[in-house]
Amino acid sequence: MITTMNRFKITYSILFLLMAFSLSAQDIHYSQFYNMPLVLNPSLTGHIEGTYRAKVLYRNQWNSITSGGVYSTPGLSVDMNFKLNEESRNSFGAGLAVMNDQTGGGDFTNLYALVSLAYHMSMDKKEKSYISFGLQGGYITKRVDEANLLFADELDSQGNATNVTMENFSDLTASGGDLRLGVTYSGYPSDKMNYKFGIAYMHIIRANEAFLNGTDENKLPGRIAFFGQGEFITKNPKLRILPHLLFMNQAKINEINLTSNLGYKVTPDVELVFGAGYRASDAAIANLGFNYKGVEFLASYDVNLSKLTPASRANGGFEISLGYVGRIKKPVKPELPCIRFH
Repeated sequence: MITTMNRFKITYSILFLLMAFSLSAQDIHYSQFYNMPLVLNPSLTGHIEGTYRAKVLYRNQWNSITSGGVYSTPGLSVDMNFKLNEESRNSFGAGLAVMNDQTGGGDFTNLYALVSLAYHMSMDKKEKSYISFGLQGGYITKRVDEANLLFADELDSQGNATNVTMENFSDLTASGGDLRLGVTYSGYPSDKMNYKFGIAYMHIIRANEAFLNGTDENKLPGRIAFFGQGEFITKNPKLRILPHLLFMNQAKINEINLTSNLGYKVTPDVELVFGAGYRASDAAIANLGFNYKGVEFLASYDVNLSKLTPASRANGGFEISLGYVGRIKKPVKPELPCIRFH
């Protein structure tokens, strides 16, 4: 009879194989995709109302399946904006993003390290619209710890792990270069509204992801991502609406994310942020956080709506993000309603 521990290990190994091989086409993704702008679109590098920006985001998913969480995904990005001369209406952006996606026991890790460059060009003398171009390059490394996996051919008739698996790993590490391009258009028609939308293509260089001997090269497929977002201040000047949209396609798989947050100023320095989102056919998302003098904090929880675990809605995902936008020098007064690069 198969023991409970072995049954768990087999289930976990099957999940690992599905995630590592069958679903390798799916990249790292966040519910708070708008809080990892360099990962969302390289043309957003340095696209900030300030001089520099730092973002930290942590995701823990399916915590009820294993105590460590099947997926744990921390991410970090830093970027800055600069001009070649103060008279120019155009500016540049430079930044770095790092993500490390891993299973609960660290049996499968997926590390991204990316460097971004962007150019932001004003479309008019009043700086009410911009077009931004971005280029991003880096390295992807995927590792598997074979020792912590249990395969069906290792079990004897009693369910004890006494045999040696015939699974033949050619290499426990798969890595390669990555190249991404993006473009974003942003508009600032008034001091009460602004918006931006853009498109990016990821994995122009297609890294090989194959681990097993006897298999063809498993090239990481390209991914196209379209995003849109805005800021709309209502008749009540304390309240603003923050909608976000993301559509992605990779290896014939589509993903659609819709989020709408509200920001309400409790005091001139403190803004409460709350809202909800929906990832099509997958999850409903609840958001709650605050902004304080350039510091942005947001916590999210995904309620699973897919058929993966119909008996339980506890297998969701939890995310927290912390960001800061700062200025090296004070902005020029009066500020225009458009984005200001300093």
